Amino acid sequence: MSWGLILLFVTTACKKTEVVDSADFTLYYTGMTDIGPSMTGIISSPSFIGGTPSDFKIVRITLDDVAYSGGGFEIDPEKGEISVRETAGMPVGLYKLTISCSANGIQHEFADIVEVNMMKPVPDGIAVVPNKLTVDYGDVIDATSEVELPTAQVTTDGDHVSIRKYEIAQSDFSKYFDISSTGLISIVRGDNTLVPGKYVLSLKLTTGASGEDEGIFENAIEINITSKPLALTYAPASGKIEEETALSGKTTYTSTVPVLKGSPDDLVYTLKSVTPATDKIKIDPQTGVISVAQDHGLVAGEEFQVSVNVKNIYSAEGVDFENVFLLQVVEFIEPIQGFAYPNVQAIQAVPFDNDLNPGFKGDEVRFEFVDLPAALQGNISIDLQGKISAERGNTIPIGSYTVRVKATNPKSEEANPTIASFTLTVSANPNFFTFVRYGNNLGLTPAENYANQFRIAAGTSTAGFSSGVAETDATVSLVYEISQVHQAGGASINSTTGEITLGGSNPKTSQCAIIMVTATAGKGTPSEYSVKTPIFFHNSEPVNSVLVEYSPFVFQVNPNSGGHSANPVITGVSDMSNFFMDYRRTFNYYNFFGTHMDGQPSVEGSLMRQLFKNYADSKGTNPNYGSKDALSYYSNTGNLSLPLAYVDPNTYSVVVNPNRWIADGEPANGTMIGQITFSSDLTTINNGSQIFPIVLWFDTKF
Repeated sequence: MSWGLILLFVTTACKKTEVVDSADFTLYYTGMTDIGPSMTGIISSPSFIGGTPSDFKIVRITLDDVAYSGGGFEIDPEKGEISVRETAGMPVGLYKLTISCSANGIQHEFADIVEVNMMKPVPDGIAVVPNKLTVDYGDVIDATSEVELPTAQVTTDGDHVSIRKYEIAQSDFSKYFDISSTGLISIVRGDNTLVPGKYVLSLKLTTGASGEDEGIFENAIEINITSKPLALTYAPASGKIEEETALSGKTTYTSTVPVLKGSPDDLVYTLKSVTPATDKIKIDPQTGVISVAQDHGLVAGEEFQVSVNVKNIYSAEGVDFENVFLLQVVEFIEPIQGFAYPNVQAIQAVPFDNDLNPGFKGDEVRFEFVDLPAALQGNISIDLQGKISAERGNTIPIGSYTVRVKATNPKSEEANPTIASFTLTVSANPNFFTFVRYGNNLGLTPAENYANQFRIAAGTSTAGFSSGVAETDATVSLVYEISQVHQAGGASINSTTGEITLGGSNPKTSQCAIIMVTATAGKGTPSEYSVKTPIFFHNSEPVNSVLVEYSPFVFQVNPNSGGHSANPVITGVSDMSNFFMDYRRTFNYYNFFGTHMDGQPSVEGSLMRQLFKNYADSKGTNPNYGSKDALSYYSNTGNLSLPLAYVDPNTYSVVVNPNRWIADGEPANGTMIGQITFSSDLTTINNGSQIFPIVLWFDTKF
């Protein structure tokens, strides 16, 4: 079973209170959730701030917050890598692991730093009909196509509890598919990163009224995105073969395996042409590998352009790819000599390159990593010339690693490959820090648990309102910059102190403003590091003598679990029994740290547009991107689980429904500000007084 089909990966960091001996050392694990029975997997070694840790131990394990003494978890004492194995028969529930380690001669303990959610399989009798879909790639990739894409429905037999919540288990490709609140599985149209192929989806389903009724439906549906061959790429796109002489002896050549964009079913590769013509160049019909056997008689200076025809089940005649490979004949191919890399001293989260030593020689060399440590996978890459690199913001944990690289060419001995190794040492970044806090003026404590938010009291001018940095864990000076997100025109920041000053016109009466502050340590240096922090302001002025104040007015909510905001304090209303509030219009979403597009529902490709469509799908209607219904209480009184969010008519708190703020398999990571109207007459609520009193801030860490 592939982990990628049924696992969600989330970053889990310990809280300060979890460090027993020192606040100067912190571990960060990548946690693993939502696994099914009989599954196995690895939780990679942790990253850390402070000294290099060792002597890792699992101190205790709890299952649903009760001590657990069974097996299933092992930890590497030196690396801290955690293995999850022999899970068959393990009780379902949420496992929390407390880990200890030693660093700088001090023992540290991190309570509940790793969480693993062992889920039971869904009950028998649940099915997806049909459980296989086939669709043409061209119809999926074309955002303007009017061809109706196929769908599938999750069903149950008559003896089962109705399914309350449907989710696609997250994977590398889950964003290409969607599931509605009624269990309708569909294909997302217009994403040009999709490639043809077969995609097997697992589902996470809730069949009862609580999280205890969640289960994994493994391999629920196969979706085949079909196409004829679309592109063929050899990397490298050229190669050299040595002519055969008394000195060189017999010579051969083999290309790399090409990358095909297109359905892989019944592939057949043939040579369309070789120019100039020769019968010495061959192609493997199954793999597309181009080769030249011994006794070829090719002469130095000759060059051959190779064109390839590729057939699959969706292209009986095949597709021609002209001049996709060039073979050159040379007098001599240099054997591999002096293959070595220097050791690298890198800095946490800073990019680096490592080139081959200057004495390296060799022609037609291919490079690949050998037994690359798990912490480096996805963080470093190697190019066709053997250069190894890591990008800015890489997540390589502090520590030392041995990197091994194999080099081969036509003169290599397959039984005795040439391997070079070097030591990569990642040191703490002196500019690394994790937060900048401005606090709040609402009396909310502890301040770090709330957004940086400030209320401009009624009767107070916004002009000149200012706030400085209250706290940061940066140990070096910072450079501060701001960008305007919403209703923040005229705001400025002191680049040295970080003090923010508002202009006189924003935020407008009874509205909120958002500014994004970027604090940078070591700006302009190789070890530059930045942290972004959103800051919120509410201009609390009454509208038609009515004042509505939420505290906090920034509702931090996990889009997966939803929740209720604080109840507002409402003044200026004589009869609360005849006071009505409802979301109305101007639903602005601003992405913070995710990938969704900003904008209102009218903006093509925006998160809000997709969410409005999901809402319409759940009701079996056509989307109305100008309607308030997706966030209205009064439009959904028959089923309050349908809207994305709504204002509770009894408490006036804002209710965010779980799993409604997800598009392309990714939860929202940003804010939504929408207009709310109020009235003393429900029949006039749509034309009531207009306010923007609350910001919804979505992040799965809340």
